[in-house]
Amino acid sequence: MIFNNALGIDFGTDTIKICDRKNRITVCEKNMIAIRGGHNVIAIGDAAYDMFEKTPEDVTAGCPMIHGVIAEQKNAETVLSYLLKKNKHFLSGQPAVYIAVPRDISSVEKRAYYNVLNGTIRARKTYLVDKGFADTIGVGVSVESPRASMLVNIGAGTTEITVAAGGKILISKTLQLGGHKLDEDIITMVRRMFHVNIGRKTASLLKNRLAYVIDGPADSVIVYGISAISGLPVSAEITSMAVSVAITNTIEAITNELKGILDRLPPQFYNDIMEAGLCLTGGTSLIPNLSEYMRRELSVPISMVREPGLATLRGIQMIMNRPELAEYTYSLKDLTETRL
Repeated sequence: MIFNNALGIDFGTDTIKICDRKNRITVCEKNMIAIRGGHNVIAIGDAAYDMFEKTPEDVTAGCPMIHGVIAEQKNAETVLSYLLKKNKHFLSGQPAVYIAVPRDISSVEKRAYYNVLNGTIRARKTYLVDKGFADTIGVGVSVESPRASMLVNIGAGTTEITVAAGGKILISKTLQLGGHKLDEDIITMVRRMFHVNIGRKTASLLKNRLAYVIDGPADSVIVYGISAISGLPVSAEITSMAVSVAITNTIEAITNELKGILDRLPPQFYNDIMEAGLCLTGGTSLIPNLSEYMRRELSVPISMVREPGLATLRGIQMIMNRPELAEYTYSLKDLTETRL
């Protein structure tokens, strides 16, 4: 059933994206909250991210999610409520709500999404959508096709691998590896090679500006941090080669997981993937030459999509607008009766 007033939510570890049925994305902000003294909220979204790693001792700034799972329900409710109130038209008329959730998590963790929504929105209906289905639909693949398709969403907190065919998910696996792990790799490298302690925001800047796979331009960025030796503020010039080498192990780990999944596929589905290839989505998939590296390592065609960070949201929008895709959603009742 199509509801006149509906909204879709991609509640990511790094970013919250919210859209309506008319393909308008009106919320795209950092999933972050800053709190003073343990209970006074002083900033949410992009404003909280601006404060991240710059707060005084009595203020903490962080994300209420860890590895794609809601870890702090109250803070998650606060963040979502604030972002929705900034766009009040979303809340008119008790909308139907569609939210993408990782498939490879427990029923208790899935129920947390319902609790967050119920504490935030007076929704007419609340539907959960397996993220793998949303991604697959969002990149334009027919989930009902008997031919197998493989999609890899490399996000901030996780990498989600989905193999679907005939309207069913054959394999779903969530790796706790993503953009944030690459940031950690870069932080470790800078500390060991340059003896400078930097934060995650600086590491993310280095990743976005300098990281590549296989080969890339020689470049560098000057960063500021704290000397690991003297404890004083210092600067260091970080090269693209150093950053790219630092992320190698995590990229290899993701690729090796993909190899393992391909090797376990039944022959008929394996042949489908070998012919059609796999699709990369998620913001971290934009690292230069990552798709070429995986193509070489896996000996399988790799395709990228337009705006890979929005693939999940595009899938949710299609589900909201096409009644025949309603079967790929489930409710709290379904979760209670069949998934616990």
